[in-house]
Amino acid sequence: MSIATGKLIDLKGMAILGKRLLTLPIIVWLLSACSAELVPIKGCDTLDDIKPVCNMQTPEDIAVLADNRHLLLAHYGGIDHGTGSLSLFDTQTNNVKPLYPLVEDALSYGGKNWGDTDCPQPDSNLFRPHGTHLQALADGSLRYLVVNHGGRESIEMFEFILMGSSSKLVWQGCILAEPETFVNDVVGFSNGDVIFSRMYHESSVWVMLKSITGRDTGDLWRWSKELALKIIPGTAASQPNGLEVSADEKFIFANMYMEHEVWKIDVQTGEKLAAAHVTKPDNSAWSNDGQLWIASHTESLVNMFSCIKQQSVPCGAAFEIVSLDPNTMATTVVFAHQGAPMGAATIAVPQAGRVYLGAFVGDRLISVPNFDAQE
Repeated sequence: MSIATGKLIDLKGMAILGKRLLTLPIIVWLLSACSAELVPIKGCDTLDDIKPVCNMQTPEDIAVLADNRHLLLAHYGGIDHGTGSLSLFDTQTNNVKPLYPLVEDALSYGGKNWGDTDCPQPDSNLFRPHGTHLQALADGSLRYLVVNHGGRESIEMFEFILMGSSSKLVWQGCILAEPETFVNDVVGFSNGDVIFSRMYHESSVWVMLKSITGRDTGDLWRWSKELALKIIPGTAASQPNGLEVSADEKFIFANMYMEHEVWKIDVQTGEKLAAAHVTKPDNSAWSNDGQLWIASHTESLVNMFSCIKQQSVPCGAAFEIVSLDPNTMATTVVFAHQGAPMGAATIAVPQAGRVYLGAFVGDRLISVPNFDAQE
């Protein structure tokens, strides 16, 4: 579409043009020239059967608990500033219980040392969570992996003790990322291994603008207790984002945001086996019927930038939830929305008969009628 209209930019066309002709200063000018501010969302009213829960810090990532009631929320402070927290959300009462950091800073250390031997506890005053993954280890322990940008780039390893409303987190170690790494998301395996996505070599507007031209900005990394931290060859892409792992742990699904693709990767070999087209794919989660739900940002990139400028303000940016068949890589849009009560969704998870969605900006989550075939 024409840039002069101030409407959507054809990202693929812009990427090709950027590789051939554009310099970064020109791209900056183009983005500022055609930016269209989205009207901030006011109020916290239900729309049809879209129910918001407000007055919380941005719930950017959500993990489902097996009790058919609770969710783990990672409250996001922004891509390059702010602090955040982790909490337990009760879908019956809408109560949000802080888990970390606590007012009394009473994070216990269980002494299991799941991560690097010399990785110290996080500074609770700087803690800034991003992507997360809750999974069971071989011994039955529930490990909650959390990307942390607070004062360092790390994967924090918490043990989650499920006790209903009394559930708690116990810190069991961490992994420190290599220099020049801005991590986005993480997944874990029952044997203790970890794979994470490096979104950028550094977090800056300059690097984000570079990715518009189609340049690779990051890649995937694997960590194990025995082999430490290694890059996965062949995974370089433009803004690697959300990750998920198959139930049999044979494949990972990597959302390559500015590639507009979801990659299916063999865990053992690192080989890219297949790819599916999804517009700006963010985070993923499994449905109850074995489909991969992917939050897709269909809003124009310039409008997405306008949302980022106000971290605590809810944004109405258009999005879709795309259901991907992990075997055929076929995709189907199962939900789409723009505007109030919430846009800019980053994750969709099924729980207690509804689907809960978080966002990358704002003060709320929403729930919608279930679109899972098994509910």
